[in-house]
Amino acid sequence: MTINHVYDVIIVGSGIAGLYSAYKILQMNPKIKLLILEKNHKKWMGGRMGNEPFQGTMVVNGAGVGRKKKDELLIQLLNELHLHYSEFPASHNYASTIHPDCNVKKMFDLLKKTYNDEEAEMKKEKKNNNERKTFKVFAKSVLGSTAYKHFLLCSGYTDYEEEDAHDVLYNYGFDDNYSDWIGLSISWKDLVNALYRKIGSHLFHFSSNVENILQNDDGIFILQTKEKKQFLCNHVILATTIQSIQQLIPGALQKHSLYQQIHGQPFLRLYGKFSKSSAEILANYITGQTIVPGPLQKIIPMDKKKGVYMIAYSDNNSARILQPYLKNTLENREFFERLLETSIGLPNHCLELLSIKDYYWQIGTHYYEPLHTSEYLNRKVFLKHAQHPIPGVLIVGEVVALHQGWVEGALESVDAVLNKKWINQL
Repeated sequence: MTINHVYDVIIVGSGIAGLYSAYKILQMNPKIKLLILEKNHKKWMGGRMGNEPFQGTMVVNGAGVGRKKKDELLIQLLNELHLHYSEFPASHNYASTIHPDCNVKKMFDLLKKTYNDEEAEMKKEKKNNNERKTFKVFAKSVLGSTAYKHFLLCSGYTDYEEEDAHDVLYNYGFDDNYSDWIGLSISWKDLVNALYRKIGSHLFHFSSNVENILQNDDGIFILQTKEKKQFLCNHVILATTIQSIQQLIPGALQKHSLYQQIHGQPFLRLYGKFSKSSAEILANYITGQTIVPGPLQKIIPMDKKKGVYMIAYSDNNSARILQPYLKNTLENREFFERLLETSIGLPNHCLELLSIKDYYWQIGTHYYEPLHTSEYLNRKVFLKHAQHPIPGVLIVGEVVALHQGWVEGALESVDAVLNKKWINQL
């Protein structure tokens, strides 16, 4: 095994939370000895936030867009790095194959009012809500199974079903799923590369899969990699998914660990290149982001002129259903041609896919189980504990964000723990 000198801080993971952590630390103190260890090849720097070319069009592999009114930290970071972004109107379209018509706002408002009324009644009776419900259990009890299923379809996502109902109603940002808003088109690749340059290429070690974190008698952390290397440091920042956190944090695999209350869920983005005649047909039916019934969930135009569309933006069971058909073969393309025709309401055999490309994330986003209120007063208290597992170790990222599923949430998690006070103790 090789042993390097002792770093002040080692960051595990080069997704946006890891990059932003390094950027912030070096801004506050450029003299800090810092290293970033990333298990994957440099190509995957940025993690679930990046761009790649597909059939002459740049597409996103994970994170989609920014939000003008909500993503304050993201906008601030883009401005600091002098990176261009453009605004566009984000709206919600629904395929004609969806019946009855969608009204997500009306249903969500009913759920929120019912929840508030129940909470007020419990408070009046001086009862503690020690048993929080999942959103699925709560919403089904209010809407009924049929209406709840329709609500899932119309919202375009299912990533909130097993989450704490309170978190979904108050932290999830559900209005993004029914209101019109101003989106930000951002080159994630440019953002990642700008941070990489600011941090310095010499501070990155790629293909370094940390498998174990030990601590010696002097309090020095020893990070052991799958590649049989060791790295020593005084402080560790984990910027990974829950899977790695559970493997690296002592006791995190135990049943009663709070890290057993955090779960990952799969997400899929699937892109398709259509023949010219097919693209002309689609242009009449898919004018913008369109929610469709079935496992495709959403269809989004990427470049209508080039016939490039995101033909599936799926999560959980829908993503799992589609996973066996993602290889770019004639048989699989024909599978998606028929599925698209059915989902949109087109005649059979009118679409022709020339190529498909997928980005399947086993853990695309995270969610929290219903809060154990006997242990934690609220979600912010839970997250404070989650971000500080043991002395000398911090956890950052969407995995421990109040606003999960967004880049902004990952940035917020970093700002919550990385401040001058923390830096000065290094």
